[in-house]
Amino acid sequence: MNAPSSSPPPSPGPSFEDIRTVVNDLVPFQKFAGVEVTDLADGRAVAALPEGGDTLNHVGTQHAAALFLVAEAAAGSALAGALRERITGISFVLRQSAISYDKKAGGTIRSVATVVDAHLPARVAGLAAGERFEAVARSLLHNAQGETVAEAVFTYHCRVLAA
Repeated sequence: MNAPSSSPPPSPGPSFEDIRTVVNDLVPFQKFAGVEVTDLADGRAVAALPEGGDTLNHVGTQHAAALFLVAEAAAGSALAGALRERITGISFVLRQSAISYDKKAGGTIRSVATVVDAHLPARVAGLAAGERFEAVARSLLHNAQGETVAEAVFTYHCRVLAA
């Protein structure tokens, strides 16, 4: 008689690491600016923007567009992590965004994003192909000293491609 297995059943969908790798290779502009998703979990992601000549503005701080880019990279990745079990069958695009710049941003910037609706995976699990939904993610951007330099909210228009 075989003993019952104590290991959990494999979960559907790609791993968080697989998603992180794809996200880092997916957007050419993100790669150009040096933005990298460094951590990805269920509904949470961290992205980093290194300080460099190509991302600085005329006063020597991180450019507003570069800050937006790292915030959106983290937010989109957090959404992909939240939808991991069905991510290969879901399409999403940014529909609306709002960002506030709280202080000058110098050095490497770290964006921590979370999906606002903790119940999103359960809500999406029952949707059929062709159905649409919205998802919201929030990003907080911090400098090396841990100070918040910007905040952003992103609303994504999503569609189930396959059940």
